[in-house]
Amino acid sequence: MTPELTESAGQCTPADMIAFLAGLPLVSRPVISKWFRQNPAIETKQDSSPVTIADQSVECDLRAAIAARFPDDMIMGEEFASTGNQDSAYRWIIDPIDGTKAFISGKPAFGTLVGLLHHNLPVAGLVDMPVFAECYIGLNGFSGAHHAELNGAAISPSGQSVLGAARLATTSPRALSTERLVDFDRLADQVAVTNYGGDCHNYALLAAGHIDLVMEDSLAAHDMMAVVALMLAAGATVSDLHGQPIQLGQSTSILAAATPQLHQAALALISAGG
Repeated sequence: MTPELTESAGQCTPADMIAFLAGLPLVSRPVISKWFRQNPAIETKQDSSPVTIADQSVECDLRAAIAARFPDDMIMGEEFASTGNQDSAYRWIIDPIDGTKAFISGKPAFGTLVGLLHHNLPVAGLVDMPVFAECYIGLNGFSGAHHAELNGAAISPSGQSVLGAARLATTSPRALSTERLVDFDRLADQVAVTNYGGDCHNYALLAAGHIDLVMEDSLAAHDMMAVVALMLAAGATVSDLHGQPIQLGQSTSILAAATPQLHQAALALISAGG
């Protein structure tokens, strides 16, 4: 049965929001499946990042699905301008393929991100990994609910609190600024395991207890909001690299940790570098 139209996300119950987010991969996955490993034409955007028809088509279809259900909300995305009610307290933000470089290289660790903001703070998020058939959903205070799941089963971070035993990840050293690469290398020297690659999957794996620390810099809002909502919903500790909460229009970096103690140790090490 198709849910009745709801004017704004704020009118949803937590259960309705989980159901809506869980249904979005039915929109995005068929488009991604059509183009994955089919070598679609690659264009270069003004920021020098790649884009394909898959990115654009997925975003268009997700925008349509959100607008049909929540016509009074604002919708933002990586590929197209904002639409909807610009004064709404609820804003949706879409990254249709987070990890386009992986996607165009035939590598499976890319995902679709849909975040929901309330007064510019992330309150709900979908991280869908289509090739792995992993659908992560988090409610971070949406209608008072805190809930994180993978394919319907509850998830939580590892509980690791010791820096020397932690598993650290970042997507690429080339994605870090010169200053932050020095900070990351300082962290990498102290942890047990360092991973490269993964894009949004790193954050989902942290929420599910398989990675303990993620550090990234030079991020756009569409890279951040859904994954931050998921990690916070799962119980992780998340801030920018200055230790401040993630907020739309103010944050461009992430330091996420399985526990407050691990986050504090990592932040202190980063801050020690000046």
